[in-house]
Amino acid sequence: MIGFKSIDKNKSDRVVHRCWYWGSWMLAKHEVRNKIAGAVLLGIFAIGSLLSGCAAKVAPQTECIGPGAYEVVDYEGTVVRIPEKPKRVLTLSLTFDVIALGLTPPKTLAAVNLMAADPGLSCIADEVKEITPKLLSYPLETVAAIKPDLIIAATWTDQATVQCFRGLGIPVFVCKGPETVGQVRETILLMGEVLREEQAARNVLAIMDAELAETEKVVAPQTGRKPVGMLVSQMTSYGGKGSMFDELCTKAGIVNGIAAMGLKNGELVTKETVIASNPDFFLISADRKYSTEQGKKMQQEYLNDPALQHLPGIRNIKALPDRHLYSANQNCVYAIRTLANAAYGELFDPAGEKLIKGY
Repeated sequence: MIGFKSIDKNKSDRVVHRCWYWGSWMLAKHEVRNKIAGAVLLGIFAIGSLLSGCAAKVAPQTECIGPGAYEVVDYEGTVVRIPEKPKRVLTLSLTFDVIALGLTPPKTLAAVNLMAADPGLSCIADEVKEITPKLLSYPLETVAAIKPDLIIAATWTDQATVQCFRGLGIPVFVCKGPETVGQVRETILLMGEVLREEQAARNVLAIMDAELAETEKVVAPQTGRKPVGMLVSQMTSYGGKGSMFDELCTKAGIVNGIAAMGLKNGELVTKETVIASNPDFFLISADRKYSTEQGKKMQQEYLNDPALQHLPGIRNIKALPDRHLYSANQNCVYAIRTLANAAYGELFDPAGEKLIKGY
């Protein structure tokens, strides 16, 4: 039987839920095993000890000196002072790595998320081949050694961590992890402003708009009842109304079975919900570089549950890359097309996907 477990029962699980969606800790919670598990634990203890004494050491941000200095207001309303156009940027999220590489060349990034190298999770695997280091987490001592001149953090980043980085004299700019295509657009414009790549940001939006318009032309004429899809995810409280996944489904002309049953994002997807939605097909994660036996076992237990075998959709399984199931960057336009293909057949040529860049 399926073991549906809510990840919202305590603070730790809520953090994992948010970070899986944006990519920063997916491997740490569900995928990393054996060789790097010890390193992860050491990193957790190290950053915990560093943060515990950090509050008293926070120093003011570096004052803007020189003709290239500028100020930008981040998502939280903080005025961030930057001495000059950044040349060594560190983002604390795979999502922001992708957006940054759509605005500025790889040489601008001082490091990237470890998962950026996995094409199953990332659309920037080619762009990050030469970027080192690739990080699973962001301990204070590691960040200090990298010496970034700008850190782009997420709204879910612990405030103590943000203050510690600012205490090093590094400008920290906070962006919201997008939950809608509109928020993707807003984040691109905001990051374009802080990176001083405003024109590149506008170029990215123009490409996105053209791709979305073309997708709508193809999807809109599909007649008849809209297919119902059900996401199979280890995040058992993800995918309801208000999630990025729900928006992608809507734009792909698909009925999201989770949202159709009245669930909001963050509410537990029960077995009863799955049965009541009677989906036409199930969406699962395709195999990828860091796939583990645990992940495969979870999928098999879910799909083999006796309670689901009477559903016609259980014999219609669609395996899609995680970079499309959990897409919150400019390449979400390709995620929409992949979902539409899963529902209607080959409406779009998947070979056309590439990182959307504005430079």
